[in-house]
Amino acid sequence: MMVKFKSILGIVLALTISNSFAEVPSMIHKVALENNVPPELFYALVLAESRSKTQQGAKSWPWTMNVGGHPHFFQTREDAYSFASSLTDRGITNFDTGIAQVNWKWHKERFNHNLWDAFDPYKNLTAAAQHLREQYERPACNKWYIAVGCYHRPSRKPKDIKIATKYANRVLKIWEKIAL
Repeated sequence: MMVKFKSILGIVLALTISNSFAEVPSMIHKVALENNVPPELFYALVLAESRSKTQQGAKSWPWTMNVGGHPHFFQTREDAYSFASSLTDRGITNFDTGIAQVNWKWHKERFNHNLWDAFDPYKNLTAAAQHLREQYERPACNKWYIAVGCYHRPSRKPKDIKIATKYANRVLKIWEKIAL
């Protein structure tokens, strides 16, 4: 009887995992696997960063920016790039770009200093997944929950840890909905 229960439990777990992975968009899933980060958790992070309401429901949006805590959603990559270029032309570099909201000031080298590339969804997701993985590999951030917070706020000063924890909790709430 115990063997049968374990087999059934294994099948249920496998179905749950495969069904929930099906909800992760293919590009996000691919980039997560390429960078050795958990796909569902990475998807939750992306949703936390660029989720926008569409006619099809809430989805991550690639032409997103955040400047000084104010989100901007653009219709096209060209529009987002134009707005970002106008900022850099004025010497403003501290803003988040693209589907995973990668900060231009701190991560422009991940895009070879090419602002257009920061709005390429695959390149943006790759930069984000690499940053998340790097955070996970730090001794101070070596649990996925903590790494998610460190993605948002890498410093480990008490104030930063509080901000990182609040962010991680927000991502985990999204993740819980995805994982169900």
